[in-house]
Amino acid sequence: MALQWDGGPSCYPARSVVHRNRLARETRKMLRLFPDSLDAVPFHLIYSLPMRFAIHLLVVFALFFVFGCATPPEVEPPVPEVPEISDDPDEPDAPVDPVEEAYEAVSLAVMLGKPQEAIEAFEAAQLADPGAPETQVLLAHLYLAAGDLAGAETLLQEVLEANPKDGDALFSLALIAGARGESRQEQRLLEELLEIDPKRPEALAALGEVQLRSRRFDPAERSFLAALDHDPRNSTALLGMGNLALRRSNPSRAEQYLDRAIEAAPDIPRGHADRSRARAIQGKFAAAEADLNRAVELEPDFLWHYYDRGVVRMERNNFAGALDDFNRVIDRDPSLFMAFVYRARAYDQKGEGDLAMADYKTALELRPDYQPALAPLGVLKFEAQQFSEAAERFQAALEKGNPNDPTDYGLLLLTSLSLKMAGEEARARRYLEERGRDFAGSGLYADMARYYANPGSDAFIYRQVTREEDRFTRLRASFYLAGQYEVLGRLDSARALYLDIIDADIRGLMETRLARRRYEQLRGDS
Repeated sequence: MALQWDGGPSCYPARSVVHRNRLARETRKMLRLFPDSLDAVPFHLIYSLPMRFAIHLLVVFALFFVFGCATPPEVEPPVPEVPEISDDPDEPDAPVDPVEEAYEAVSLAVMLGKPQEAIEAFEAAQLADPGAPETQVLLAHLYLAAGDLAGAETLLQEVLEANPKDGDALFSLALIAGARGESRQEQRLLEELLEIDPKRPEALAALGEVQLRSRRFDPAERSFLAALDHDPRNSTALLGMGNLALRRSNPSRAEQYLDRAIEAAPDIPRGHADRSRARAIQGKFAAAEADLNRAVELEPDFLWHYYDRGVVRMERNNFAGALDDFNRVIDRDPSLFMAFVYRARAYDQKGEGDLAMADYKTALELRPDYQPALAPLGVLKFEAQQFSEAAERFQAALEKGNPNDPTDYGLLLLTSLSLKMAGEEARARRYLEERGRDFAGSGLYADMARYYANPGSDAFIYRQVTREEDRFTRLRASFYLAGQYEVLGRLDSARALYLDIIDADIRGLMETRLARRRYEQLRGDS
């Protein structure tokens, strides 16, 4: 039989208040530790950041409850007298307090992360007395933990009808409005609450979040700092200040605030994820990866932690680890084109050219306008001696580039060289004629373009290349001259120039990489 309690609020013994307060704490803890119970909530309180930060809002929502839902003042129970132990086995046991037993049942369900069972036990025991707003708010929080926004809202509205200035109810309704994307309603409720209680830190922090989402950075900062004035360990405000510092390109300051946020709330994944960004921007990649490892431990089903960790591992040259992370991301969401781009780079670094090309191709199918993937794919095609396709990729990279960016003369020449390597000499010359104006004022590159168009005597162009003072330009031009030698069948001259470029070993130049590959291929053919 379900436990019953017929008394009103005045009938609660002191220990029942303690049970109620303890249950409130456990409920808020469950909201923090079991955020999956809120999966039904349509969270689109999204910052104007990359998507990997949008779902962190789930944790922020739970965090508000951890610090935001006030409970009735705790009344410490009197020190119990030590009962005398009777020797009479027939003496009846002391009666069980039904309220205490009811709260124990509800607390157990909460601690097990089963909000629906907690609701059923709560209601069966008739603990939610309509005349006691604190129990109504507590029950509303159980509904929220179960993902029932409508049920929670109904209870909270009933509380406000009886007491329009109930701060807990106003705050909870503001959070529900935010979860539904009703930012104006959320802000209105928070401002109404702050008129009643202007020093309430969780309301100030929540208002700062609303202002941050709407990119009102100065008001957001004022709200966060006001919250911290009243509660220096308010993790929502500390996270907000850290995020704000990141937006203002101040990663060092962001890290300081996020250090404090993590100290205040070490089990909130968003704090570790945001601090990893701040650390990565500063080049602290080992520390950034450690933060993301912790975020993964706390929130193993959140794919953006794996994505971010994969990016950091790329920076640390841990390509195998990066592949593990990007594989997981792609398995979960194959629509994320940047995951394919990064995985392609990881495959490329491990010498898996075919797999890298396949991933670049998939990325471009998902996002055809993503210009930065075109030249790397062209390089892979060139290395695989798929010269016609390489030319198409290089040409597309030029056409889709920012018109305000300086012309990449190397890509122009590489497009022409790819066509020459494919045996399309006439098309290569025609391409250079069409792009001739682009070489105006380019010095050695213009000289090389003229030589490509009419590859007769190489005396002039060879002299121009060897006399070039700029080392980078000289080595790049040496590659294009070596390529033309190869087309003309002058393989010894080509190998000699390729070897010079390899010996110079300028990392980051695609011509260095291509020279190494062409030298290996020519040596294998000899």
